[in-house]
Amino acid sequence: MSQQPGLGQINRLQVTDIGTAGLRLDCADLESEGLGDRSFDFVVLPTEEKTKDVVVGDSLDVFLYLDSEDELVATLRTPTISVGECAFLKVLSTGKFGAFLDWGLAKDLLLPHSEQAYPVREGGSYVVYAYLNEESGRVVATTLLHHFLEEEANQWIKKGQQVELLIAAKSELGYKAVIDGTHLGLIYHEGLSQPLKFGTKMKGWIQNIRDDGRIDLSINTLDKETRDELSNEILEKLKLAGGRLELSDKSAPEDIFQEFSVSKKNFKRAISGLYKQRLIKIHSSYIELL
Repeated sequence: MSQQPGLGQINRLQVTDIGTAGLRLDCADLESEGLGDRSFDFVVLPTEEKTKDVVVGDSLDVFLYLDSEDELVATLRTPTISVGECAFLKVLSTGKFGAFLDWGLAKDLLLPHSEQAYPVREGGSYVVYAYLNEESGRVVATTLLHHFLEEEANQWIKKGQQVELLIAAKSELGYKAVIDGTHLGLIYHEGLSQPLKFGTKMKGWIQNIRDDGRIDLSINTLDKETRDELSNEILEKLKLAGGRLELSDKSAPEDIFQEFSVSKKNFKRAISGLYKQRLIKIHSSYIELL
């Protein structure tokens, strides 16, 4: 059997036995990172998590992590974040050891005080990165994204390239964004027509790679493929709304962004193209399907 991905990730494990407590899954080939001197030949998936008929020999995709008692836990639930990923998570509580985040599992995800770039508050949501603490073997969150994500472009990042962005933080110059889950870049305030919201996922483009390798981003560049996607989305929403949408080229940037997650500049380009194709009519406060 090939080596499994490891703790804090989805692993495909084979059912070796079925008992009253649950399904016994073989994990002898589990990646050893974070386990230290510990070893586990099997893990039990509780009976209450069994969602379908399973027989010995079947394989299941389960998420594995260590609980507070250092016991290996398997679950069929897929958390909102895995080791090596970024996500926008809500703080459920704060205390002596740090903040505890909702990641969709029974055991909350710890964001230690030492891993907080700034104090977080209960009820707030923040972009975090999940990593495996090698000493404890537990999955931990951090807002110190620059400790784990690259800030300098590599050979795969090119000027003009379209990327997926996750808006993570704000500075004097602009907004820090996670690029394709691997890098950090900056969207300058001067290139925006409206403020951005933390946790927003959106398309972006590599505007420039500076001499020091740092990455400048834009959300205003609109290539033909993306323009077509936005145009189709506008037409689809017009149809669902009965042929009229309460947005126009004079609408507030934040209203446009809330509806389509694009800048006003991109929206105006898209509806202008639809108008030229005689697919819509543009009014002062709304657009209409023709």
